Amino acid sequence: MKFQTINPVDNSIINTYSFLKEKEIKDKLIIAHKAYEEWKGSSFYSRVKSITRLSYRMQEGLDILSYSITQEMGKPITQSREEINKSINLCKYYSSLEESIFFKNISTEYEKSYIIFEPIGAILGIMPWNYPIWQTIRCTIPNILLGNVMILKPAINTAGCSILLEKIFVESGFPKGVFQVFLVENHQIESLIAHSIIQGVAFTGSHLTGSHIGYLSGKYIKKSILELGGNDAFVVMKDVNNIQESAKFATKSRLNNTGQSCISAKRFIVDNSIVDDFIDLVIQEMKKYHRGDLYEKYTKIGYISRIDLSEKLHQQYKKVISNGGTVCLESTRDGNFFSPSLLKIKMENYSNNKEEIFGPIGLVYSFSKEEEIPFIVNYTCYGLGASIWTKDLKKAEVLSKKINTGMVFINEIVKSDPRFPFGGVKKSGYGRELSVLSIKEFSNWKTIIIKKRKL
Repeated sequence: MKFQTINPVDNSIINTYSFLKEKEIKDKLIIAHKAYEEWKGSSFYSRVKSITRLSYRMQEGLDILSYSITQEMGKPITQSREEINKSINLCKYYSSLEESIFFKNISTEYEKSYIIFEPIGAILGIMPWNYPIWQTIRCTIPNILLGNVMILKPAINTAGCSILLEKIFVESGFPKGVFQVFLVENHQIESLIAHSIIQGVAFTGSHLTGSHIGYLSGKYIKKSILELGGNDAFVVMKDVNNIQESAKFATKSRLNNTGQSCISAKRFIVDNSIVDDFIDLVIQEMKKYHRGDLYEKYTKIGYISRIDLSEKLHQQYKKVISNGGTVCLESTRDGNFFSPSLLKIKMENYSNNKEEIFGPIGLVYSFSKEEEIPFIVNYTCYGLGASIWTKDLKKAEVLSKKINTGMVFINEIVKSDPRFPFGGVKKSGYGRELSVLSIKEFSNWKTIIIKKRKL
């Protein structure tokens, strides 16, 4: 069976691909098993060298990778380049680590007692389309550094990006099978998860699909990490030093990647005394994000990646308005293009407007007392990230501990950074990617106890 990748700018066909047949899947799984047996026995430093070579090859292929992202998902070329550069920097970060991260000594009464973190097999990465290279790299690199191998099931609308990345892995000298792309249909995923070589599943996507992936992982007793989106709050206190600067960052967070990001600021929660000024300033900023040639460096906003998602976004926009939302900046739609918009919501209408909106639509709420903030921020099924803007850092730090999210940024937009664990709570999922900690998610924590006896 075949499928096509579609350019969201004009819905033209980019390429045609074939899904793998059952025999092809079995053959590739055999390759993955053989690759794991070889790769897990390789030295830590040889893995580091391979990852370093990968970063060089990605740098050499930056233009073609960036072009592929822009063509397949409608992202401005400058943001596509940023995605590749961020992926390269992640490779450099993990290449800088020492082998000691896989060993932890425990001081006890025994002659020796320690924990070693060992690879477990192949990890199935079911990755989304919104950051087709970054999401894959951030899942893959920690695992192959540990000694696992990676099987990637990409989003079909960005299949070309994934195939190109696989080619770069091969050109970087990785053994055959350490990183493989599996173009499979959704009904084939269960048999993949069930296979003995697959020992972990990493999924990024909607909480509805994530719930099913979590179920399948549990059914076959496979460790899983789920990153399932968010409804992040951007809290602005009345004491902010520069409300214009806060509005600028709020707009940047909401509109980056055309609003198609799990960690974008989707809810602006602003002190009532400054909310009108904040709205005016955000509107001014949003108007700077106008439609343009995606390959022009000054274009800051792109397209919704698929026509079905464009239609869903349009329906959500109308639903918020019908549920009491006041239009501050009206959106216009042309196919897969949405101009940025801003809607103001009263808290009494919030229960009917709790969906995650994956597009360039900002929602504004206001509060009169700071004691209300934790309730408003936490009044969502998601718990990925939040940011707080204030000059009172101590107050913000206390407030951050009352917010139920995996990440809180103070006077900074929520962003992923290889040095820090990334993930959330509630329906934003479980487990963590990035940082040294992520390497241990799909590892065998092996305890070694040695007692000296006269035998």
